[in-house]
Amino acid sequence: MAGRPVSYDRDAVVDGAMVEFWARGFMTSDVEQLTQAAGLNRHSLYKRFGGKRGLFLEALRRYVDEVAAAYVAMLESGTRLDDLLAYFERISGAQGQADDPAPQGFDHRGCFLVNTAIELGRTDPDVAALLDAYYARIEEGFAGLIRRGQEAGTIRGDLDPQITARWLRVTGQGLSVSSRIGAMPQDLAQMMRLTLAPMTTQ
Repeated sequence: MAGRPVSYDRDAVVDGAMVEFWARGFMTSDVEQLTQAAGLNRHSLYKRFGGKRGLFLEALRRYVDEVAAAYVAMLESGTRLDDLLAYFERISGAQGQADDPAPQGFDHRGCFLVNTAIELGRTDPDVAALLDAYYARIEEGFAGLIRRGQEAGTIRGDLDPQITARWLRVTGQGLSVSSRIGAMPQDLAQMMRLTLAPMTTQ
């Protein structure tokens, strides 16, 4: 008689794995920790996800779709320098987190994507492709906001939107690393105010 199929909530499993990978990284998260965090046995982990790497990729995609997407949306709807500041305050944890889709307790753990880029670099082509696509969207979000701000007269018109967007993307990555190693959100927000001040027309 065949055994009953394993019943599990795939979304809950991926969410649990995302929390574990976000906290520990890919290399230091072992299978035992993952199965406990995800609520899945070892056999099902390999059967359903192809193992640790497959689950990691799904967790990373979930972060992009459900956590990072909220930050991208801030840029894509922004029109002023204040919107840029709000974005940086949000990712640094200085702005209220009550409505964030991120799991509680992760305000000071940096960005899962930045953490992954630091840990794995470009050693995994699928991870690298995911990171490249996300950061291209972030850059375009910055560039679009800058163009709209220039049209509205709130951001200096002599700035090259694409080059400035690349600078802001790198700045955001550095902000995430600083948050990860313990910088206070209010300090990071103050530094960003000083960094962004030269962009204003006022």
